[in-house]
Amino acid sequence: MFLESHLEELEAETLNVLILGTGYPRFREDFSNVYLHRLAVSLVKIGVKVQVVAPHADGLRKEEVMDGVHIHRFQYMQPEKLQTLAYFPGIPENIKIPFNKMQAIPFAVSMAKKMLQIIKRFEIDVVNAHWAFPPAFLSILTKPLHRRPILTTLYGVELFTARNKYAGLKRILSWTIINSDRVVAISDATRNSAVEISARSNIEVVPYGVDMEQFSTESDGAAIRRRYDLNGHVILFCGRLVERKGVEYLIRAMPSVIANIPDTSLLVVGEGPEKSRLMRLAVSLGVRDRITFAGSVSNEDLPKFYAACDVFVLPAIIDVYGDTEGFGIVLVEAMASGKPVIGTRVGGISSWFDENEAYGFLIEQKDQINLSKKIVTLLNDDNMRKEFGRNARRVAESRFSFSKIAEMYLKTFRELT
Repeated sequence: MFLESHLEELEAETLNVLILGTGYPRFREDFSNVYLHRLAVSLVKIGVKVQVVAPHADGLRKEEVMDGVHIHRFQYMQPEKLQTLAYFPGIPENIKIPFNKMQAIPFAVSMAKKMLQIIKRFEIDVVNAHWAFPPAFLSILTKPLHRRPILTTLYGVELFTARNKYAGLKRILSWTIINSDRVVAISDATRNSAVEISARSNIEVVPYGVDMEQFSTESDGAAIRRRYDLNGHVILFCGRLVERKGVEYLIRAMPSVIANIPDTSLLVVGEGPEKSRLMRLAVSLGVRDRITFAGSVSNEDLPKFYAACDVFVLPAIIDVYGDTEGFGIVLVEAMASGKPVIGTRVGGISSWFDENEAYGFLIEQKDQINLSKKIVTLLNDDNMRKEFGRNARRVAESRFSFSKIAEMYLKTFRELT
């Protein structure tokens, strides 16, 4: 009798949450919005039932279960192969193409329709909309139909862009933020932009999380070094090859780094529209033979790439559209892997990166001279690299563990129901 009542109590406490996003991993090894899947999996591990609504793409299943997460993909163009707005290299890049821009309205309508279907079908308790526009905007617009509380998660990109360039989008974002039941931001910089745009003050900061078991000091990078014939010191960059990542300035720093430490190589992981230009730049600077463009890598291999490097660099900048890093999760992945890191003072990075904790350096954007100096400083001092690496792992564990982030989300979900 006691067991039955206890089980009923547990069942009553189970939350059904809908995560609404503009992207989601298309397959197990996909990097597209992988942070969203990691959050969903972390929530499942603590007993939350998670449904995800995300865009469809050519060749994908409309419904599937991945690591306990139920995924529902909405088709927004006919035939399937015409769906080119979502996914790599991302909507902010894709929508610059006129044909993709034409897909925005069917995309929004299809997203809203699928969201309403899933809310009804699975008796959803809370809608967690990731990105203010369009997911949170559509969730609020249709709230008279679904009547569910809405938690909006802000990432920063649309906020930074709207604040600097687009008055119309700024008004939409302000309305969305004000009318969300709760709002969280991934960094102080994102929160500050949201407050500036909307004047809403009660916005919490819930940072990105990292799987501390996946990214750890136990990973072995020897196979990666052999695969790419990397000897000596290795600098690593991981991310999409788009303007705001600032890879150009890392490449421009390489001649000075190599002049000081000749056995240094740069390993660039990722794909994107900037790749060809970056490769040409490397040739023009005479360092092409010291830079390996590895392309996209699997989630399984990614920790090995971090393990293979001596220093990790994210030289992010503010691009011509006002877009920049909302957080810089790859820096935390490198820190969890026990590596010293170098970031730039832009967007969300500067709001959490603390040089006083001695795990890396924070420099001004586009400063290739200082970047090369900081890299050389770390590569020349084995003891400093080891100390910074230990500190990096400690900070990552204490502040950015996905298990802790999931608990923060669960607390907010319960407060909304």
